[in-house]
Amino acid sequence: MSKITFLQYQKGWITNPNRFAICEKSRRIGITYAEAYRVTRDLSTKNVKNNKVWFSSADLSAAEEFIDYVGFFAKYLNVAAKYVGEVVISKEDDITAHRVRFANGCECNAISSNPTRFRSKGGDVILDEFAHHREQEKMFTAAKPSAMWGNRVRIISTHNGDDSYFNQLIKEVQKGKNGTMKNWSHFKITIEDAIKQGLVDKVLGRKATKKDIKEFLESSFAGLTQEAIEEEFYCIPRSSSNSHLLSYEIINAIERDNILDETLSEISGDLYVGMDVGRKNNPSVIWILEKLGELLYTRKVIALKNMPYSEQREILYGVLSHSNFRRACIDATGIGNQLSEEAQDAFGKLRVEQVTFTPKVKEELASNAYIMAEGRKVLIPRDKIIREDLYSVRAVTTSAGNVRYEAEQSKDGGHADYFFALALALMAAKSYSGPLIVTSGARRQMSRILNNY
Repeated sequence: MSKITFLQYQKGWITNPNRFAICEKSRRIGITYAEAYRVTRDLSTKNVKNNKVWFSSADLSAAEEFIDYVGFFAKYLNVAAKYVGEVVISKEDDITAHRVRFANGCECNAISSNPTRFRSKGGDVILDEFAHHREQEKMFTAAKPSAMWGNRVRIISTHNGDDSYFNQLIKEVQKGKNGTMKNWSHFKITIEDAIKQGLVDKVLGRKATKKDIKEFLESSFAGLTQEAIEEEFYCIPRSSSNSHLLSYEIINAIERDNILDETLSEISGDLYVGMDVGRKNNPSVIWILEKLGELLYTRKVIALKNMPYSEQREILYGVLSHSNFRRACIDATGIGNQLSEEAQDAFGKLRVEQVTFTPKVKEELASNAYIMAEGRKVLIPRDKIIREDLYSVRAVTTSAGNVRYEAEQSKDGGHADYFFALALALMAAKSYSGPLIVTSGARRQMSRILNNY
């Protein structure tokens, strides 16, 4: 087998003696490959202190690739190691790992991205493409204690937005002695750094010319936006604040403590209601606002998950029967159609409006919600689930130039359900034109022609 050589930045990562290290990097520059070599070398050492390594990447295929690298380097270093295969770590939690076992009893285990898989595990921890893990903070919280007995923790990743937990860790490490991660080593390797240290030379197998480097970059960047190029290759996380409809600054400004009235018994102003009807795994959410002067106060937020529609109807009707109720907007999209139609029949078309979600309707709801929140005309409870749900809504511009409002499925099973319930309640308040007033015309006078007839 021909001799394997590493580039300077790879050598720096392999030989770094620090127990804790984090690396923000360009795509495909061989850091994970170098880490596999370090792991194999260390585990094959007879006097190794750490006899287990736990590796996790954003997807299982990447974890399997890492195990392949370990097997390759075991052959290269001529050390006895065996691929055990997929083994059961925990029957109760259905946790498995791909394992390589060395002759000295050391093990390398590759597992998928799941915080529970690190519970009660000791040894070195490697979190690969960490910014792309679904639950980064939970992963870090679960994995970090695994190294309490002198083991190592290494985090490797490209960026995934400036609001990722990975980027928060990078910022904390960069604070140095003033931060909470002052004992961590920080590596930053852009595509430019890698090229200067011989990446293209190694790819081509010869000294690269300026033309070679230009063509290499053009090929690597083809089809990507400038924002994507900066994030994927130059370690500049894309700004997410512009795409989120409601920033944390806007949300924080309208949050209040002790604003809710669970019984709705102290209500003196008009009540407006919005309801987002849940789908298969999403909750239905009823949002109730009270108008006092120019402000709309959130008085109650009801989340109904995995509840039969007959019970949802009963709860909704209880709210709509309040003496101060004025108007409601209810999601009539898909399975919400029956519930909203029945509510409209029960309480009248002037008081209950069915709202079918179309791109145009969503844009109108989102725009009005933004105006009310940005202008601090609505106040909401201080609640983490609500805050993250409102923040999850993004304004996405399509290829046709249209704006579409989207939100990813949250770990709590929601899909911007709180946001749209609030937006519907705000629309109900906006579209209310006051009570219906019935008046009679002038009193009719019978013609005198028939008098005394």
